[in-house]
Amino acid sequence: MSEERNIVRAAGRIGFFTLLSRMTGLIRDMIIGGLFGAGLMTDAFFVAFRIPNLFRRLVAEGATNAAIIPVVTDYLVNRSQTETQEMIQALIGMASGILLVLMAVGIAFAAPVVRLFAPGFDTHTLALAVGLTQVTFLYLFCIGLVALATGVLNAQRHFVAPAFAPVLLNMAIIGCALGLSGFLDQPIFSLAYGVALGGVCQLVWQIPTLLRLGISIRPRWQPRHPAIQRIGILLLPVVFGTATYQLSLLVNTILASLLSGGSVSALWYASRLFEFPQGLIVSALTSGTLPSLSTQAQQHDHAGVNDSLGFALRVMNIVVLPATAGLFVLAVPMTATLFFRGAFGADQVLTTAHVLQGFAVGLWAVAVSRLLTACLYALGDTRTPVYTGLVSFFVNICLCLILMGAITVSAEASGPARVLASLSLVLAYSDLGAVGLALAASLSTMVNMILLGLVLSSRLAAFPWSAWRTSLGWSLLASIAMAGPVWWIAQQINWLDPALSIVTRIGVLLLAILVGIVSYGLIIWQGDKPEFQALTNLLPERLLRRLPQLF
Repeated sequence: MSEERNIVRAAGRIGFFTLLSRMTGLIRDMIIGGLFGAGLMTDAFFVAFRIPNLFRRLVAEGATNAAIIPVVTDYLVNRSQTETQEMIQALIGMASGILLVLMAVGIAFAAPVVRLFAPGFDTHTLALAVGLTQVTFLYLFCIGLVALATGVLNAQRHFVAPAFAPVLLNMAIIGCALGLSGFLDQPIFSLAYGVALGGVCQLVWQIPTLLRLGISIRPRWQPRHPAIQRIGILLLPVVFGTATYQLSLLVNTILASLLSGGSVSALWYASRLFEFPQGLIVSALTSGTLPSLSTQAQQHDHAGVNDSLGFALRVMNIVVLPATAGLFVLAVPMTATLFFRGAFGADQVLTTAHVLQGFAVGLWAVAVSRLLTACLYALGDTRTPVYTGLVSFFVNICLCLILMGAITVSAEASGPARVLASLSLVLAYSDLGAVGLALAASLSTMVNMILLGLVLSSRLAAFPWSAWRTSLGWSLLASIAMAGPVWWIAQQINWLDPALSIVTRIGVLLLAILVGIVSYGLIIWQGDKPEFQALTNLLPERLLRRLPQLF
């Protein structure tokens, strides 16, 4: 029960600040959509931003969450404070050196990197993307160190400062977009400058918290430190193991560059909406669970690992399944409310909404996969996620080529683009375009989840599968029942009517969400599930006492 409380409280803290981050992120994307729309110019920026962001999630964030946290936890549990300090200083020194090299290589070789990520771009769009990429690669160095600080702080059960940091990135991009775009010959560069500034702000934000906790941030060049060697052994499989979803998005971006103009932007806007519940629910619960699993694994408490993972998976069922239903049913209302203005037209709303529905199909699989992967890393198994990740990655490529349908290639496109076009034309059984790419990512993630589940089911003999299946069935039925009234409310207005006011859109959307929450809560409350009771502990005590009367 103590670890369950730790998990819920940690997830609650992370979720609150992640909500703030996602809200500012949506405002950011609304401003970008209104100023620049969804065309070749935004395609170039989103490719430029996705390249360093991908490296961050694979090399920095993935390594921090899966490889560094168990090592830091080991030092906190079994070593002295002096040894822990020296280890952290060595990590900072090594990370700084690696990130500087990556940043320099990325800036120097931006052109071939962009060609690899977007082979379908014409000459003008390619040149724009290269210039934007060189600016955004400045972000990589700062955010890599931010991810390291996040791992160190999370290992000590401190979650607030790292969870708030992304808000600073969003505010920097918003400020630069509004303040600089009117003064630049190429206004889209204001977004790249905002990305670079946001990285600096996030790094500076972590320093006072680290110092207050007595953590020295002075780098130490000690590449042969035992902790560095341990992390080095874990790093490669960890990167591959946590890369499945990110690599799928990369493949989507590459193939979307071969589709009609605006496809890359539609994937970006849809993925931003999709990542809202991911960050708010999935990442928060996974980040809150990993320290508990790591501590229990270090103490050889396998029963505790079973209980913590089972509890986290049941909580994930309760919160992710209704979010999935909500995303699918409210895809058009949410997209229209957030983006239908300025340069963002009705056709772009529909395309983005349909892509979002394709992503929504895989939300639950993404959530479960992340928890199962975190558990395997806590148990010291870094190989299994590599194998399952590679299988699902190749499944994703095949499904993308099958589902996206016929693609068009510019006369200026490179050889790889023509090869991909020919292969897609041979394999295409449908013509879903960007929607097919999103659906392929979801289906491949389901494959990854199934493979991970099969492995863990043999490792955790005492895992409470019966309770998990009951939770899954109950949450699924409640989500389906909730979707009906939500869909009915959403059908009461024409979301693509340009004369419809933003106040009306927001009001109807909030009403649909509120009805969904209440109807879902009514059904789940009758189930009297302990994980639901644990979630209610996050509510204020006065409201908690009145909940039984309300329901």
